[in-house]
This record gives sequence, C-alpha cells and structure tokens, in this order.
Amino acid sequence: MARMNIGLCIALVGSAWLAACATASHETLFRAEEVELFRARQQASIVCATAAACDDAWTRTRTYVAGHSATRIVQADDAVIQTAFPHAFGFVYLAASKDPDGEGGAAIRLKAMCRGMYDSDGNAGLLYSTCAKSVISVEAGFRAWLEKRSD
Repeated sequence: MARMNIGLCIALVGSAWLAACATASHETLFRAEEVELFRARQQASIVCATAAACDDAWTRTRTYVAGHSATRIVQADDAVIQTAFPHAFGFVYLAASKDPDGEGGAAIRLKAMCRGMYDSDGNAGLLYSTCAKSVISVEAGFRAWLEKRSD
C-alpha cells in the first residue's frame, strides 16, 4: 500500500510539474504573440499628404478590406470602412478609418479583429493563437500592399 501511495505522489508531482511548465510555455508564447500584434498594429497605417493620394489610398484600402475579411463590408463612407461581425469563431473581420489632418492629407488605419481571440474578461480566448496569426498577417501586410500598389 505504501508503494502505491509513493507512486501516486510521484505521479501527482510529475503532473503538477508538467502543468506548470506548460503554463509557463503558454504564457511565453502569448507574450511573444502580443509583441507581434503590437508591431503589426503599428504597421497597419499610412499617412497620405494630398487629397488625391488619400482618395486613391482609401479606394485601395476598401479593396484590401474586401479581400482580407471573412465577412462582407457593411459600412463604407469617407471616414469608415467596416465589415460584418462573423457568426463563427476564428474568423477575421476588419475596420478601417480615415482621419483628415485638415490640410488635405489624412491618416488611414486598419484594424483586424477575430471572433474568439479574447474572452469576455479580456484574457486570451481559446482561439487566441490562431486568431493572432491571422490578425498579424492581415495587419502586417496592409502597408506593404498599399505601397506596392501605388508604384
């Protein structure tokens, strides 16, 4: 009986150790993805200097949004382009905004979101890693796509 108790104790300690390692590894991965998301968000904007350049960039932004969202565009005007909230989890939807600078130029920003990325309490959701990869891909590619298209 004593051998069973020792074996059980070793198994429990081993399981706790593995769980702690898995939690630490998960936390490290989460932090790394958060840094990548931050960088991608910084890259998901452009500044245009003239009204003509901004109109062209805004038209191309709409094309980018339509091509990279899992859902259709539900609002598109001179200041906002927004796609529908997806019914299913794990799908990217987008919003873009154009903020005029008062001198003919504007800042255009893209924000990618993913249903299921975060829980209602703001912590990482079950699909966090999958969503983060998708959001990073869409946001990180935005500026390069606009710049490539404008050449």
